[in-house]
Amino acid sequence: DVENIVGKEPLREMDKRTPSSKVSALRKISEQMPIGPELAVLQRHIVNLMCEQRSSLDFAAPTVAPHLYDVFILDITSGDLNTIGEELESTPSSEARVTPSFPVRGILFGQAQRIFVPLIVSRRSKSINVNFLFVTASPNTYLRQESLAALGFGENIPTETNVVVHGTAMTIYLSSNHFENVDLLGQDFMTAIRGLVTIDYPLKEITINV
Repeated sequence: DVENIVGKEPLREMDKRTPSSKVSALRKISEQMPIGPELAVLQRHIVNLMCEQRSSLDFAAPTVAPHLYDVFILDITSGDLNTIGEELESTPSSEARVTPSFPVRGILFGQAQRIFVPLIVSRRSKSINVNFLFVTASPNTYLRQESLAALGFGENIPTETNVVVHGTAMTIYLSSNHFENVDLLGQDFMTAIRGLVTIDYPLKEITINV
C-alpha cells in the first residue's frame, strides 16, 4: 500500500499538511520512482486524493478567477519536459534567437496525447523558448516559476504579469495548484491570434496558424 511505498512517518507528516500540499509532495515522490506496480499504486492514490478534493481534472468553469483555476497534470514530469524539448528542438527556458512566426508545429506526447507547442515569450529585452501544454479548457495562459525566472524575475516571482507571447501582448499568470510543473497555453492566446488549429493524430502533430 501507499504507507509501504512512502514510509509510515513521512506519510504521517504529509497528513498534517493541506490536501493540496500533500498531493504536491506525493507527486514529487512519484516523479522519482521507476515505472512499475508501486508507481501505479501511488498514482491511483493521488488521483483518489484529488477526487476527494473535488478538484477539476481537465476542466474549469469559464468564470473561475485565474488564480483559482486548476487542472490535474499528473502524467508530465520534469524529465518529460526535457524529452519534449528534445522532440520539439526547443530547450525549455533557453534564450530565443529567432523571431516568432507562424505556422507553429507541435507534438502530441505520451499516452494521454498531451498537446505541446513551442512558442517564444518576451519581456523587456529577454526572449525565451517555452514549450506550452495547450489545454483547450483553460481560459488563461500560465507560466511556471522557472520560465518567469528566466524572464528576469529572479526570486520575486509574480502571480500575474504582462509579457509578449509569440508576438502577442497579454497577461499571464503563475502556474500553481496541480499544474505548477508546466507552462499552460489557454484560450486567451488562441482568441487573440484568431488561431487555426490542426491536429494530426496518426502523425502525433499539431499545427497552429493565423
